[in-house]
Amino acid sequence: MGNGMHGSTFGGNPVVAAGASYVLDTVTDPAFLEDVRRKGELIRARVQAMPHVKEVRGRGMMIGVVLEDGVAAKDVANACLKNGLLILTAKTLLRFLPPLTISDAEVTGGLIILETTLKEDI
Repeated sequence: MGNGMHGSTFGGNPVVAAGASYVLDTVTDPAFLEDVRRKGELIRARVQAMPHVKEVRGRGMMIGVVLEDGVAAKDVANACLKNGLLILTAKTLLRFLPPLTISDAEVTGGLIILETTLKEDI
């Protein structure tokens, strides 16, 4: 690259550096990390008890769900979207990647939508 071929309007300015510093302080706080672990365990336990769920795996709140044979992750994700929950897929898995700052009420609301969706004919 030569002069003027690459630039960044926002890179390296004091506001961005302060924001990055705050994020690093937050995500390295043991209490914050414990809350992430707790929410991840809550999600995994609740999802494992839902219909059509064969296996739940992951770490923290990065979670993959293996569904029973004949239940397509893409179909479940599309049905969840229609019911108000955005959920990802990874080939044959449902994939959860909620923000680490998600509230307990938001977790509960999403799990209710997922369970309701899994009880429907998909």
